Amino acid sequence: MSLKKLFIFCILPGVVALGGCLKDTPYLDVSNTQPIIEFGISPANGWYGPFALAGDTVGSPVVVDTAIGLVIASPQALNKAYSITVQIDTTQISAYNSANGTSYTLLPDSLYSMPNNVITIQAGYRIGRIPVNVKFPSFPQTQMYALPLTIVNGGGLLISGNSSQFMWLFTPGT
Repeated sequence: MSLKKLFIFCILPGVVALGGCLKDTPYLDVSNTQPIIEFGISPANGWYGPFALAGDTVGSPVVVDTAIGLVIASPQALNKAYSITVQIDTTQISAYNSANGTSYTLLPDSLYSMPNNVITIQAGYRIGRIPVNVKFPSFPQTQMYALPLTIVNGGGLLISGNSSQFMWLFTPGT
């Protein structure tokens, strides 16, 4: 075999293969991905809890108005409003207790209020708020509670596979 043919059969394919690798981009193109609805804080995002109930030791007891965030993960803000439905999911408590040897129970309705289970995220926005009023002064200091939520209807958005559940864990303060 001539040296020229040897070059074409052995060297040239290697150069073509390496040239193809050089054209790869280090950036992931997500411009055409489907929007996903998820909780902004969840175990999938590195937030676990439990959150200690320190109790109120100074002054009068306080009721805390707070919110749980829903996030539309998308490459751009959307031009339409979406109504997302969440509900209490007690299966999370059982699974957590089994996996961690704990004894959390569902937070009774008397200790919190959550006025809506359908949250609308307006057009042009990516964040929705689930308003929650937590009545910490009424919490017994010996009971471990959980408030588990799950997204059950994404309103047309894809529901996240790993961030569609959220659970607040409340433990007695020390």
